[in-house]
Amino acid sequence: MISYMDLVPGKEYYITTHDTHLYFKMIFNDYQTSFSNMGLDYINLNMIFIQKKSKDNFFLFYEQDYYYDPEKIRENAQNAIQQMEQRALNVILKKIVNENFEW
Repeated sequence: MISYMDLVPGKEYYITTHDTHLYFKMIFNDYQTSFSNMGLDYINLNMIFIQKKSKDNFFLFYEQDYYYDPEKIRENAQNAIQQMEQRALNVILKKIVNENFEW
């Protein structure tokens, strides 16, 4: 998960809403601020996203929502696969050689 402050315009993200836990895949466009209670009592920061298919529709998400970088997810998955393969290779080599063998 990444912070809403680290979103990069034009980049695609996975988003899970904090209240309904719905899942979206959208492109970050920009930030938007709004004021509540007809004054400066509280400032809301919204993130504006667009869908890849239709760039005319804008969607707002909130600070509390969860943002994920697909590239980081793929990178973590690739690292996990490589580590699993290395462990499996070590187990096989140790059984063949019958000693503490590290590749």
